[in-house]
Amino acid sequence: MIKSEVLEKVYESIFEEKPPVLQTGFKDLDIILSGVENSSLITIGARPAMGKSSFMTNIMLNLLEQNKKCLFFSLELSEEQLIKRLLGQIGEVDSMLLRNPDGILRRKQSVEKIAEALNKISKYDLTIIDDAHDTDGIKEQIEQIKPEFVFIDYLQLIDVPSKKPRPESFEKVMRDLKKIAKDNNCIIFMTSQLSRALESRMDKRPLLSDLRESGAIENISDVVMFIYREDYYNSCSDEDYAINKGTAEIIVAKNRGGCVGIIRLLFRVSIMKFLNLPEFDAF
Repeated sequence: MIKSEVLEKVYESIFEEKPPVLQTGFKDLDIILSGVENSSLITIGARPAMGKSSFMTNIMLNLLEQNKKCLFFSLELSEEQLIKRLLGQIGEVDSMLLRNPDGILRRKQSVEKIAEALNKISKYDLTIIDDAHDTDGIKEQIEQIKPEFVFIDYLQLIDVPSKKPRPESFEKVMRDLKKIAKDNNCIIFMTSQLSRALESRMDKRPLLSDLRESGAIENISDVVMFIYREDYYNSCSDEDYAINKGTAEIIVAKNRGGCVGIIRLLFRVSIMKFLNLPEFDAF
C-alpha cells in the first residue's frame, strides 16, 4: 500500500505554483519541455556541422545567466578551447576571427567584445572538466561540485567497459548516468552522434532510429532532441533554401514529461549561436 504522506506530497505538487525546472532561454522549446523534472537525461543528437555542441552550450549560457550552477564535461575539446568557443558566443565574435589573432587584433570592437565576455564568464558559476572520461569520474565530480545542470560533450566519447559487447556496455553507461542524475537531483544534457545512414534518405531529418547506440539512448533518455538545418543540405537555387536559410529545426522526438514537436530557431553560423526567431531584426 502506498504511504499516505507520499500521496499527499504528490497531490500538493500538482497544484503548487512554481516555475519550470528547466528554462532554456528558447521560449517555444520551453513550452514543450515544461514538464521536464530534475534527474532527467536530455540527449541532443545531430550529424556533424549541424551545431549540436553549440546548441548545448547556448542552453548552458542561458542557464548561467539565470544564476544556475553548471558543470561541463568536455570530452573532445580542452578547457581552453571550450572557453574560447564560449567567449565567441557570449561576445558574438566571428569564430574565424577567434582562430586568427592578427585578424582580431586589427578589430578594436572585437577586442572589446572579448574583454567584456571574459569579464562576464568569470562571474558565472561554471566548472569545466576535460579529463573525466568514464562514468565513475563523472559521478565523482558531480558529487563534489553539486551542480544543478550537467553537460556532456559528447556521449560516444565516454569510456565503456571493454569486457562486454558494445551495445551492452553502452546501456550500462546510460543507466549509470540516469542513476547519477537521480541520486544528485540534477539534469544532465548530452550530445550524441547520429548514424550516417540518414544521409542516404531524401528527407534527412533525424529519427530516433538514427541515434548511435540507439536502443540504450532512446530508451533511457527522458528527452531526445535533434537539430536539422535545411540550408546545410540544399543549394541556393532551392526554394526551401530561400525560406529556411539561417534557421534550424529543433525536433523534440521524445519527451517523457510532455508532448513532442518541432520548433524553429535562428542559427548564426559565424558565431555559432542560436536565437529565438523574433530576434531576427537584431542582426
